[in-house]
Amino acid sequence: MTERVPAAVAAVSSIVILVYACATAPNPTPTQQPAAGQQMPGGPPGDPRVPLTDSARRVRDSLNAARRDSASATMLRSIAGRENQPAESVFKNIKILKGVPAGRLVNIMNMGFGRSLGVSCGFCHVPGKWDLDDKEEKNTARLMFAMVQTINRDYMAKVPNDRGAPPVVNCFTCHRGNAHPIQPEGAPPGSRPPGAPPGSGD
Repeated sequence: MTERVPAAVAAVSSIVILVYACATAPNPTPTQQPAAGQQMPGGPPGDPRVPLTDSARRVRDSLNAARRDSASATMLRSIAGRENQPAESVFKNIKILKGVPAGRLVNIMNMGFGRSLGVSCGFCHVPGKWDLDDKEEKNTARLMFAMVQTINRDYMAKVPNDRGAPPVVNCFTCHRGNAHPIQPEGAPPGSRPPGAPPGSGD
């Protein structure tokens, strides 16, 4: 009987504390909901273009880096002895980066494309079936790579630079670790609204 009394007192005490805490807790601050037809700043919920917090970005980046590093290490082991051969002689369906050594191609995919966009290999590729063109992101990456080459060859090479090699752009220039470049808040001076005729924002 004496053992039941402390247990009963503890149970009653816990209930009293719980009731008191609930009764004295401040009411939650309601979050502002957008009016019908409006979106919250940054885009709709789940929008991949909504900026991440620094801590969320670090977690995402470290997970994606681990996935990329693992896939790259596996790929490099599978091509051991052929890593210096042209990529198109080692891998199927190479449309860009022809002539690049196969080992370097793997590192470009990992450190260049993957890190610059903050994604893992499966963002553009069907894992294990790397040669397939089933994902639109892979075709988009090819177009973006051609764009970067054109910008560097036709424009950046003409920028005066007294420090040596001309400046270059790459995936990170715009993506900054995001799969889709983040648009800055607010329009820059002189820009025009979408769909407005030229000169309307000047």
